[in-house]
Amino acid sequence: MAQLLRQGSVGPDVRTLQTELNRQLFPRPNLAVDGIFGPLTKAAVVAFQRQDGLSPDGVVGPLTRAALGIPESSNPFTHAISLHFRSLTLTDVPFNTILSSTQAVYSQFGIRVDFGSGMSLGLDEDEADRFKQIDGQCNWTAAGEFFDVEQLGTAIPPGGIGVFFVERFQQALNGCGGHAPNRPACIVAKAGTRFCTAHEICHILLTSTFSPVHIDVATNLMHSVDLQRSAVPTLTQAQIDQVKRSPLCRRL
Repeated sequence: MAQLLRQGSVGPDVRTLQTELNRQLFPRPNLAVDGIFGPLTKAAVVAFQRQDGLSPDGVVGPLTRAALGIPESSNPFTHAISLHFRSLTLTDVPFNTILSSTQAVYSQFGIRVDFGSGMSLGLDEDEADRFKQIDGQCNWTAAGEFFDVEQLGTAIPPGGIGVFFVERFQQALNGCGGHAPNRPACIVAKAGTRFCTAHEICHILLTSTFSPVHIDVATNLMHSVDLQRSAVPTLTQAQIDQVKRSPLCRRL
């Protein structure tokens, strides 16, 4: 079970927490890096959670750890993936919540999720009308409007994964991990849940050769339905091993 850090906690993990809060929180809290989780550290945690779209309870659990990039001391990061976001629309779930939820899923397995870049795509009127709904079928190899969406914006750097947020699909789905050869990317609808992006990224990392494609166990990330979940979903050992074999999941 993940170790929770809260007021009263002490030790090296708290020092790491204080260091990251001083680095990532704006305005800077200028915490003393003393390894003691006191009221000032709690206030900084609450401020960071609000800044990142997390529940502001002042407790550092899996979501807050992942958002700060702090691994469990017993489960250090061994791999990393880089995500590059391109948005045609605002999502129903706040972006920071989507990112921190994706980070929380993969950090369980020692995989750090890095924010590579982000871009709001300013389309002209004709393009905006064309891509308001993505028509066609979601297949492993993107074609038609699926392919065209994934060409928008600046190119995704080699080794990175593109994530494109759109209004909706013609099909009754919230995401599609299909992409052009050697251009790893996925498309997520604005209605996607906070773990939908993590699910579509996992399709890319698992590749089309992995079986089963979906596992209809509610706790598994790769359930066939984009479920509303309160707990961070998990993966099977076979899924984890395949993900870490992906060239997009680089060893640290």
